[in-house]
Amino acid sequence: MIEKLREEMIRHELDLLIVVSSDEHLNEYLPVQNWRLKASTVTESSSGFSGSAGTVVFCIEGRPQLFVDSRYHLQAEQTCSENFDIQKLGNEGVLEPQKWIAAQTQKILKVGADPFVMSPKVWRRYEKALGKSGHTLVPATPNLVDTVWINRPNPPKKEIYPLALQYTGKDSKKKLQEIRKELSESGKSDESKPDVLLLTMLDEIAWLTNMRGSDIEFNPVFEAYAAIFADRAICFCHHPEANLNLHRPDWEFRPYEDYVSFLADLALQKTIKVWIDPSTITMGSRLAFSEDQVFEKESPIVLSKALKNSTEITATKYAHKQAGAGVVRSLQRLQCAFQAGLPVTEKVYANWLYEEYAKAEEFSDLSFSTIAGSGPNGAIVHYGNPDSENPMRSGDLLLVDSGIQCAGGTTDATRTVILGKPDEKQKRIYTLVLQAHIRLARQIFPEGTNGASLDSITRSGLWNAGLDYGHGTGHGVGAFLNVHEGPQRISPVAHDVALQAGMVISNEPGYYENNWGGIRLENLYLVKKADKFPQHPGGKGWLCFEELTLIPFDRTLIDKNLLSAEELNWLYDYHGRVFSEISPMLDNTEDFQWLTWACGID
Repeated sequence: MIEKLREEMIRHELDLLIVVSSDEHLNEYLPVQNWRLKASTVTESSSGFSGSAGTVVFCIEGRPQLFVDSRYHLQAEQTCSENFDIQKLGNEGVLEPQKWIAAQTQKILKVGADPFVMSPKVWRRYEKALGKSGHTLVPATPNLVDTVWINRPNPPKKEIYPLALQYTGKDSKKKLQEIRKELSESGKSDESKPDVLLLTMLDEIAWLTNMRGSDIEFNPVFEAYAAIFADRAICFCHHPEANLNLHRPDWEFRPYEDYVSFLADLALQKTIKVWIDPSTITMGSRLAFSEDQVFEKESPIVLSKALKNSTEITATKYAHKQAGAGVVRSLQRLQCAFQAGLPVTEKVYANWLYEEYAKAEEFSDLSFSTIAGSGPNGAIVHYGNPDSENPMRSGDLLLVDSGIQCAGGTTDATRTVILGKPDEKQKRIYTLVLQAHIRLARQIFPEGTNGASLDSITRSGLWNAGLDYGHGTGHGVGAFLNVHEGPQRISPVAHDVALQAGMVISNEPGYYENNWGGIRLENLYLVKKADKFPQHPGGKGWLCFEELTLIPFDRTLIDKNLLSAEELNWLYDYHGRVFSEISPMLDNTEDFQWLTWACGID
């Protein structure tokens, strides 16, 4: 496709073309027809880059540049290095794509990008950087990848269905009332008050409508746009004819394809004021309106969706118990097979795990494609396509990152286990990563604390040992929605959003070494108020974490001599809770005995 894209670039008089991994809804995980980054990197010798995040800059002159963060350094190198220069973001001297383009000063460049797959925030970042060097960023529509993509898949357009109140805890009518209150109270005057809120993020629309779908694998969402007025709410989706208004009478359902013409008609109303979130809507939508018509502010749904109500929390806890039992059964099965000398591949284990997950009551699907990386494959942070040919070897670490969509809840957990006996390096590093996990899990912090502060606390012990990991420590998780959710996160990058009670967030420190393997230990936690704690000097409340994930850590990899008394007590209490919650769910004697051993129950 590289040469075909160059031909299109010449036709559009472009020097460079930016292709990003997101789509018209700024998804991280995409429906098959929007895998443009992967499609654009396919060559005769490679099936393309399949990571969920990355950017390619195609050049009329010279090799194309593939920019990826540390999660995908190895994957990009293995799949694309023959035809692309791999720019490993985070490494010393490696520039972000917009800065790399700005540094090309041989001549003034005309740079194309599709505004319908970039947010205004990202578009302006490119525009600002390129402008400093005299380069120009121009909209390139229709998307040039689409124009040369032979046999591009059709949109799935799968069934849309209502999610019951027993899982959502709040009906769509009530949610709309709250959003409309935000509409009426926003703006400094009547002239600046927004008339309509536009939405393109699929999880926001699914949350607001209390509808779900399966247009994207593992994500219970459906392709849609939405517009919320003071007196009506419109959802543009693939099945407006399916009597969806019988389930959601407060909504008007219109064809998905009508959205662009709707924007054009709306823009003709010169006095209209449109609420646009510059991080969660596309620049293409933004360009439909004049400056005077736009009210820019974070979507009111972002935080509302992140703060789980009691019903969502109950559903999430239930899903985690079901998931924990499935992982326990799969690990017992793996250990028995390994001790019996039976060959087990990564793919076989991933299939076993799915079989055990699928036994859960009200199981819907995985929440993402299972990562099962043994030995050196564990160093690939988002390792895909488990090996189906080579059996896992004794002495290798196995990193398993997986989760399910179940009964209104979404789970995500990572465990690293040893196949056989560990060596001293494996035990030492595993224990250091476990200490990092425990440090965050035990942390009590004042209201107003953001993720960057907690990230440093988590990494401190690893840093003192000369170790680190390239990804964030934690991400938000939806309620029967996307496994990655904002605005909360725990990462080295400072964010304005403070953690609040009701948020669900992961705790996943790790360590990765090329040709050796990887260790990651991930639980999901609920942020809640810390009761019976001394009053904060400034009068703030205190917050803490409640564990949701119920899976034992591999005791054969733990060097207890490295753990403090407080850390040992935390581990003892955690394993005690895992045993008390999961053991009643195990019908098989062997599973019960394995859990008893894994939790260190005498």
